[in-house]
Amino acid sequence: MRISALAVLLAACLARADDPTWHACETATVQHGELKVLFRDNSQSPRVLSGVDALFNRRHAADFDAFDPDSPGASAGLNFEHIIAGHRSPNNSFTPRHGKYDLSRTASAPAVRLVRAAEDDPWRMSSTLSYALLEPYYIDLDFRCRAHDPELFGERGYAVLFFANYMNDVAQVALNFLGKETPQADERWIAADAPPGHADYNGGGTYRSLDAPPLEYDADHNFKLNLWSYDGPRFTRPFYYGRAAHDMTLIMMFDKSYNPRDEIRFSLFKFKIPKFPRPAFDWQYVIHKVEAGQEYGFRARMAWKQFASAEDCRAEYDRWVRQLAAQSAD
Repeated sequence: MRISALAVLLAACLARADDPTWHACETATVQHGELKVLFRDNSQSPRVLSGVDALFNRRHAADFDAFDPDSPGASAGLNFEHIIAGHRSPNNSFTPRHGKYDLSRTASAPAVRLVRAAEDDPWRMSSTLSYALLEPYYIDLDFRCRAHDPELFGERGYAVLFFANYMNDVAQVALNFLGKETPQADERWIAADAPPGHADYNGGGTYRSLDAPPLEYDADHNFKLNLWSYDGPRFTRPFYYGRAAHDMTLIMMFDKSYNPRDEIRFSLFKFKIPKFPRPAFDWQYVIHKVEAGQEYGFRARMAWKQFASAEDCRAEYDRWVRQLAAQSAD
């Protein structure tokens, strides 16, 4: 319960927009528990991306950055990378990397946030991306957004918001999740390595929840690689882990899978494979029908820790789910 109580405190801190302890900054280095994290704003993007520029576990891999430290323009984990509609548009790729995305931090807690105004986004979508560090090795993420001109998303009406984790060296390229090969199969651990095969394949692909249908998109779409998804396997619980070098693991957990309003999808891209063992362990947040005045969003937790076992990763997710339920009950 100690972590749950701290999470409530951090959430309250992040929610107070008028808190005088918040101040703007281009970069922020935050240390808490086992983690040391460097955050950046958008002022140097796309040369240097916003989000988490570097992530270290000071106890188990003090000199090993979780994220790719060498490739310009590809060194931000938890980087908000794309907003994609179902029709052709010049704004389907990389628009969150351009324009203001202001970073601020607070002296009240190990927390930062990135805020983007609608006028700085070609899709007219405002958003807040909040990060809070919790002991021993967690980054809690809260994303909220509003669309101020839903007609920009066209007749199909959906928006795919894509988040990227450009990894440093890994021990295993695949994303690991609990899922099913077919709807009738038993749940089991799946190592998903994004094989080729789909007509719009381009170095990787996307996995969806057991209940989620595929997205339809226009035939002349100019950014198809993040819209199609594999028919199988499907994930049954909204978390995955990846095996990194130095016996480390990155675990991503989400507070939702699929519902008619919105959903989470997992993506694996292998643009640097086999030259470098550095895949992208990504995810998508899909809003199915963008409407004016509505707030959309999700909560997530990243763990950067020493790998123990697949079941240990599952236990991390189960523990977080219980904490979220306890917070909702308070």
